[in-house]
Amino acid sequence: MSDRSESSGVAADDATGRIDQIADAALRLFARYGYKRTSMDDIAKEAGLAKATLYLHFKGKDDVFRAMLALLGRRVEARCREVLISQAPFPERLTALLRAHFATAFESLGTGEHLVELKAVIASIAGQELLVFEDIFARHARNLIEEAQAKGEISLKRTGLSPTMLINTLMQAAAGAKLGPLPSCADYQQRLDAIASVTAAAVLPTG
Repeated sequence: MSDRSESSGVAADDATGRIDQIADAALRLFARYGYKRTSMDDIAKEAGLAKATLYLHFKGKDDVFRAMLALLGRRVEARCREVLISQAPFPERLTALLRAHFATAFESLGTGEHLVELKAVIASIAGQELLVFEDIFARHARNLIEEAQAKGEISLKRTGLSPTMLINTLMQAAAGAKLGPLPSCADYQQRLDAIASVTAAAVLPTG
């Protein structure tokens, strides 16, 4: 009984690892070639697996795409958690949180010519995954703001914004920072840093 349970656990771990291996390969290919130009054959080769192995875990490319977003979300979640653990001042943690979430996603998907296509695919087949991804930032930003407020490190009174309104503004600003000619990773990080700087200046106590 015990051996069977342990064997089942190992099998589940193997399956999870294989799914992540495929999703990681797909992430590289979608960023490099876009969604339409990437085939299941391409993903299998990039992952170093037989094509039949992909179909043991996924029905098709849409499912692989959703798994890819889920993998990216877990990586972003881990980076955001590291920011919250930090004991750095609020301005530094806000900057780090914006980078951990938005810059990580941008570096992974948004720096190439296929950004528009990938965003359309996300809207078409991965709406739920997108909501989950956006919620990562919202949750961690709320924790950061509430913790800083409890310590007296910041005050939202001068802004007239609730935590929810402030978080939504940050998310909209981060999205807007990509508008116009597509910025480089370094330029986008600088724009995120500027958003954090302006926000921190608005909520830090005066005097």
